[in-house]
Amino acid sequence: RDRAFSAFECPGALAAVSEPPPAHEKTSRLLRDGVFRRSFASSASPHRAGDASSTSAPMHGFDPERGGLAELTDVFHPEPVDVVGKSRSMQFVEAGYLRDFGGVLRFSGPASTVLCFENNPLVREALNEPGRGRVLVVDGGGSRRCALMGDNLASLAFTNGWAGVVINGCLRDAADIGSIPIGVKAIATHPLKSSKRDPGVRDVPVTFAGVTVTPGDWVYADMDGVIVGGKEKFELR
Repeated sequence: RDRAFSAFECPGALAAVSEPPPAHEKTSRLLRDGVFRRSFASSASPHRAGDASSTSAPMHGFDPERGGLAELTDVFHPEPVDVVGKSRSMQFVEAGYLRDFGGVLRFSGPASTVLCFENNPLVREALNEPGRGRVLVVDGGGSRRCALMGDNLASLAFTNGWAGVVINGCLRDAADIGSIPIGVKAIATHPLKSSKRDPGVRDVPVTFAGVTVTPGDWVYADMDGVIVGGKEKFELR
């Protein structure tokens, strides 16, 4: 089924989502009422991504009201690819490495991390905690032999207030995850569940696909990819 570009910025899009389980009802109502609005731009922005009524800035193609990764790079990473700067404030996940699966395609938040391999007990442990708008980054070693998350954990993440989950590994129940208003990126799908014997470790630096994510680093994601910043949030004014 079609997914809203951002359920946090387009509350009306949730009407197209099948009726959520009881655990979702309170948060879904808040989303529909516009209580939660998450974007890379200022939360005071009244415009949705691509809104034709927004006013473009003098920079060619730049529109701060869209507030996506392209706008963030225009402002905070203006050097072209063939110029080596003294300081890089952004890291970019390798193009095409991750796919979108969640019902929200644009999300951001400070990172919490899990390092594991074909075992997901710490993924559940993390998502069972209050998310407070964070993004859980799971480095599963890029394994394509099993899934580290399914629809139950995605529902848990949404209910507990996580902004999104980024998985260097696989997930399952992809169709159902697509109906849950939370950001989810992973490398692929796999129907087999993971093991539970070796939990891994939490809140350590993880490295994959050209980036290193340290707990507390801001992670930004949309259909253009994933950016990892530092501890300070990038704000478009």
